[in-house]
Formats: sequence, structure tokens, C-alpha cells
Amino acid sequence: MYDIAIIGAGPAGFTAAIYAQRYNMKSIIFGDKMGGLVTENPFIENYPGLKLIDGAKLGEDMKAHAEGLGAEIKMEKIKSVEKKKNVFTLTTEWDSRVEAKTLLLAHGLKRRELGVPGEKEFAGKGVSGCATCDAAFFKDKIVGVIGGGDSAGVAALIVKEFATKTYLIYRKGEFTKMQPPYVKKIKGDKSIEVMFLDDVTEFYGKDKLEGVKLKSGKDLKLDGFFIEIGFEPEIPFEINFKIKTDKVGFIEVNKNQATSEAGVFAAGDITTASNFFHQIATAVGEGSVAADSAHLYLITNE
Repeated sequence: MYDIAIIGAGPAGFTAAIYAQRYNMKSIIFGDKMGGLVTENPFIENYPGLKLIDGAKLGEDMKAHAEGLGAEIKMEKIKSVEKKKNVFTLTTEWDSRVEAKTLLLAHGLKRRELGVPGEKEFAGKGVSGCATCDAAFFKDKIVGVIGGGDSAGVAALIVKEFATKTYLIYRKGEFTKMQPPYVKKIKGDKSIEVMFLDDVTEFYGKDKLEGVKLKSGKDLKLDGFFIEIGFEPEIPFEINFKIKTDKVGFIEVNKNQATSEAGVFAAGDITTASNFFHQIATAVGEGSVAADSAHLYLITNE
């Protein structure tokens, strides 16, 4: 029996595990991507104390820290969570089961899709959602990126290191959600062509992606394309209890990171906390508060 089971192996989950272990709580973390989405950013420049660090390195360091304190880590997806008599039973995709006294949801968000013709057909055949993973496949090629936030900015800056030409497409007239340093780098790079007030309406090709059609009527011949239009909340596993969410689907939490269900806490991008400011720093803060709250919950209920 674990004191806390954590779903999500990103900054929020690892931080919670670090604090939980320091409280002598037996903890286990489940995640299918060690380090979470932070590992896809090769240049993190806003985490206190670290002027510049690769996301994969930061994720690995967090994992090592939690593991070094005794947290158990499983690279498995959770299929379902059942609560019975104040005990949570987690079943994984491989049908293994663990029991825990408290539960922390820190699984982050899922990528948004454009929902246009050809998107699914060319997924993995030129269309991708991870520039860190796939940019190198398009060396000396022409590549497109769509989006106007930080993830799109990072993707464009990664891709341009390999591609001969990078198109950055954004449906609005200016980058209002992208960090100024990214905007400055993008606008100062001649290999990146920004296309404001436009959108993708179709991906086309034969065996692989050959181009995209735009709302403006333009037709871009491309070898690769990265979709970076943000993320949305979901609970990607079955639960036999109800958790209150906002109208979009973010898990509602109080100042203690507690959800509407007793013994269930949430931290990171999936929550309504931190004014929806989805940063590593806020995820770390929420994870530490959640672990402290779970510790107090156990003391109170035991």
C-alpha cells in the first residue's frame, strides 16, 4: 500500500514525489513520458537558478532526485482508478494494480488538433507535434509550423536549425501569447517567414506530406509540418468517482490543491490554479503544495 500514487511524470509529479518522500510517505509515480512535455523544449531560460538548461536534462534531473529519495517510478499509462473504502486502486495498461491512500493527478494536458482533412492520414508521414523529436528528419527541407504561443515559437526555432525554409503560420495578426524573447528571435531570422492572419485548411500528398492548403487560398509545398496550437485538458483514464472541473475541463482545486473528491489532489497544467499560467515554476509550486496537503490529509484521517 502506497501513501500516495502520482499520475504524471512531469515537474508537478516529480516535485510532489520529492516532498512526499521527505515526509516519509511511500510514493509511486506513473507516466508514459518521463519528464513530461518539458523534455521537448531544448532551451529553458526562465527556471530560477538555471539561466539555460535543456528540457530533457531538467526532466532527467527531477526524475533522479525523486528516485534518489526512494520514490518508485513506473513508465506505464493508467487505464483506470477505482476508489473503495478510501483506498485507490490504479490499474495500468498492462493490467498491473497498485493501491494507495491518496491520489495526485498531475498528468498535464493533451495536444490540440486542427481537425482538418489529411491531418490524421499524414501523422508520422510529415505531420508531427514534436519538433524536438522530429525536426532532424527535415534537414535541408521546407517545413511549416502552425501556432502563436510559446510551443509554436520553440518549434520554429528548433526546426529552423535543420530546414532551409520555415513557415510559421498564425491565425491572428500578432504574437500576443508568445514570450517576447522568442518573438524577437523569430522576427530577426531570415530563414523563418511568418504568415499572420492565415490558417491551414488541408494537408495533401500521396505516400507522404507534400503540402498544405491555406485559408487565404495559398498553397505551400512542404516536406514537413508541426502542429503547435496549444493543449487542452482531459482525464485519459476511467474513474468511478466524480471530480469537479470547470466548463473547459480543467480540474478545480482549492488553495491546498485538493479536488472535490476526498483524498484526491491535482497539480500542474491540468488544474485551475496559478491563474492558468502554465509554467515549470508554477507546476513545481503546485506539486509541493499538493504533497504537503496529502501528508496533512493522511495525518488527519489516520
